[in-house]
Amino acid sequence: MGLFARILSALGRGKAESNDNQDADAERDASESGDAEAEAGGTDDIDPERDLELEAKDDAGSFDFAHDIARYFTAEFRIEQAWGNRERRDQLLAEYDLRDGAHWHQVKATFKRWLASPEGKQKYPNEDALVQARMTTTQTVTVDELEQMIED
Repeated sequence: MGLFARILSALGRGKAESNDNQDADAERDASESGDAEAEAGGTDDIDPERDLELEAKDDAGSFDFAHDIARYFTAEFRIEQAWGNRERRDQLLAEYDLRDGAHWHQVKATFKRWLASPEGKQKYPNEDALVQARMTTTQTVTVDELEQMIED
């Protein structure tokens, strides 16, 4: 895969996803939600750093979902891209005042619950509004950050 294709892929602008990719995304989303049903189906796919009890407690960390969603989306993009590189991930977790991977999963679970709240629904009434906000934010990631992700 060339540099341009990797950049497009990182920004979510790559080739249209197939149904298989969409199904995989839906399964991943279900496993990240912390639902008991999702957990019972395939514990092999669960990140060992996850703590479901911790995820059940609201903690937005250093993020303010209502007033600075761009910071959360930027962190989400950067951390998820660096997840396989432990050193880089730990740097990013520290940069965003996150204790560890379990704390990151807790913040993500809190964000999902916030989206379902009246405040979250008012700000992002449908999936399209959320996707647009996420894409707008992740497109602002600097070229240096993209190059760093490719090197890692």
